[in-house]
Amino acid sequence: MDLRFGPDQDILSDAGFSNMLYQVLNLKPGAALWAAPVCSTWVYMSRGSTQRTASNPMGSNIGVTGLHNIMVGRVVILLCLAMAKKIWWCLEQPKGSLLEGHELFQRMLALRHTAVSRVSCSLGHFGGESLKPIWVYTSEAYAGAFNDYADRSLRPTNSQMVTHYVDSNGKQRIKGGPELKKSQSYPRRFGMAVARVHSRHLKRQQRDAYRFLRQAMSGNAALDLNSRVSKFWTDQANLEPIFHFLSKQV
Repeated sequence: MDLRFGPDQDILSDAGFSNMLYQVLNLKPGAALWAAPVCSTWVYMSRGSTQRTASNPMGSNIGVTGLHNIMVGRVVILLCLAMAKKIWWCLEQPKGSLLEGHELFQRMLALRHTAVSRVSCSLGHFGGESLKPIWVYTSEAYAGAFNDYADRSLRPTNSQMVTHYVDSNGKQRIKGGPELKKSQSYPRRFGMAVARVHSRHLKRQQRDAYRFLRQAMSGNAALDLNSRVSKFWTDQANLEPIFHFLSKQV
């Protein structure tokens, strides 16, 4: 799903997030989910304006920074739904992103039966225009096999990802370079690597998914929506407007 294709694919809109909930709930066990939240406020280049730090990853929580906090909160909700169906999920960020410090991401890591791995690779080794090291958080450690299809002999030629300058106060600053936008797209070779890794493990993933679902459905999965824990999640992901929107669709 991509915002460029219409407002019903905007995770920050009521219709868009409701649509994403619907799509994830309709994924078959053993399917794959790839997420790449907008990274611009999570990377080091924007730390001055977002006020994000390792000790305060949520930053100022206003303006675009606040919207991106909500975005990640909603992505985490989708990942939890995916885990409930034993769907292989991946969340990608540039290396060094502070996203993993998001309060809901940390809450997700603390959930029972949750095992999340972080693997590293560089898009330049898959034909990208810049080296661009990335982190991929994933529900399955075998995602590290992406690197089986990397070619470290590739030498990206584009180096204008960042620009260093001195501001009016004589302080060293850094901002996105003229070619930064081009690095947002995945090289085709990387997409093929993801597809191949998924195909290699698909049968096992499906088998494990159906076993997991049978066990889950045999127990009591009731959730108290009035609990403090649930309210924390709904607040962090700003779900009240979503509940109101969905109630009007019935």
